[in-house]
Amino acid sequence: MRIAIDLLIAEKEPGGMLFSTRALLDGLASIDQKNDYYIITARPKEYKALAQIPAMHIYAVKLISWRGILIQHQLMLPEILRKIRPDVLHVPAFAAPIGWHGPLVITVHDLAFKHVPEQSSLYSRFYWNYLLRESVHRAQRVITISEQTKHELTSFWDVKEEHITIIHNALRLSLTRNSITSAQQQKLHKTYGPRYLLHVGRIMPRKNIEKLVEAFDLLGGELPDLHLVLTGGAGYGSHDVLQQIEHSPYHERIHQVGWVTDEELSALYAMASVVVFPSKHEGFGLPLLEAMALETPVVASYEAASQEIAGDAVVRTDCTQASTLAASIREVLSDPALHQQLVAAGKLHVQAFTSEAAARATVQEYEAAIKTKVLR
Repeated sequence: MRIAIDLLIAEKEPGGMLFSTRALLDGLASIDQKNDYYIITARPKEYKALAQIPAMHIYAVKLISWRGILIQHQLMLPEILRKIRPDVLHVPAFAAPIGWHGPLVITVHDLAFKHVPEQSSLYSRFYWNYLLRESVHRAQRVITISEQTKHELTSFWDVKEEHITIIHNALRLSLTRNSITSAQQQKLHKTYGPRYLLHVGRIMPRKNIEKLVEAFDLLGGELPDLHLVLTGGAGYGSHDVLQQIEHSPYHERIHQVGWVTDEELSALYAMASVVVFPSKHEGFGLPLLEAMALETPVVASYEAASQEIAGDAVVRTDCTQASTLAASIREVLSDPALHQQLVAAGKLHVQAFTSEAAARATVQEYEAAIKTKVLR
């Protein structure tokens, strides 16, 4: 098979969709030497290692600007696909081009805009509700990353269950404790103190950062050595939370570090006292597994996908109340036995989420898409 994997929109900014796709590519490169893969990318330099593998072909696209990428993508990709002539197209994030009429596999990560519309612009909501919906109904095979997303597709958009396969996201091999140096550890301690809470992901309404900041304000007075580190930058609808951070009595101990490299993120995870995941809605919750892989305990909400993915390897708490969230964080910080229990459970739990397992399941979907297209 000639398989085209379209990364153009996913590459606009870092995030779980892009990170999990890169893990999938690593898995495909590892387990499949039979098929040819054409990686459509605007960032070819980031796939130099992958390009050394004979089955992996990097198709570089030059963009004038990332502005208007949603429309550019619809206009550009059909011509690119005519040149590649793939047997199947996989869009691992966002919508497929309307001009593609061949076998299609599409991965849907979530329909968060249905649950938390205030985190998306009117333009984005139009894109998700029309272009993505059209792609899902046109695709021969639809991959979802959790039971929750599958349920959203069947309930909101009436997608037939037999067209959907759940394939859990995999972890990036680039996140590892092995690369963390003593110099990095000293730098983190100097910058963020001896103890810090870590949140990984953009600041946006569904991430519930406002309750995390409130909880930190409750802890800040009694734990003067504690800091809060927020990675991922500010997303749409973050204005109120940013104002809240600015007016926090402990704002000097709240650090917004934006997007960081995998090497920096590995160190941030490994040196954190607690990773906090208070999200209101998720399609998966990749930071839960990343924290486990880097041996850091997690406090998380009762959000459905989070429970599905992380199970009992985290401390669950009511994150709608700052007081209960603060109490759970305090418990993990003060109980060494609980800390070790969570680390041990996480190391065991995360072993199931390998790039090879995701890749094998995905190749089956490519084959099924072609077969379904022929039958139609």
